[in-house]
Amino acid sequence: MPADTYADSSFLVSIYRRDGNHEAACALMSKRSPALTFLPLHRVELRNALRFAEIQGLITAAERRAAFKQIEQDLRDGLLLHVSVAWSDICRHADELSEKHMVKNGQRTIDLLHVAAALETGARTFLTFDQRQCGLAKAAGLQVKP
Repeated sequence: MPADTYADSSFLVSIYRRDGNHEAACALMSKRSPALTFLPLHRVELRNALRFAEIQGLITAAERRAAFKQIEQDLRDGLLLHVSVAWSDICRHADELSEKHMVKNGQRTIDLLHVAAALETGARTFLTFDQRQCGLAKAAGLQVKP
């Protein structure tokens, strides 16, 4: 059964890397059921963001490798749950969100895909530190934290 909480990449990065939102992300995770939906989209975005942080000098290669190992451990432990989705449904839903909300909120495609994926997986709660995405998730009927 999929998790009822969907975290976007901004939230996940803050769990696996000490950034300005790390403490808030960890505090929120300690107060709730830890299972989070984890799609191939998350894997690509999260690992790419950690690689980018390394080339920017924000983390070391050792920290990146440790984060990658922790992601794999969290998948084994069930803290991150692989969920099978129909990407054609997610893309259709993202286009519908774009049609309804783009003019008001100026969403990026990745924002639309994350919110559509959350809805398609049955999530009720959406975790993000991205304010633009926060507005879209709320408009789509999701409870947004932090």
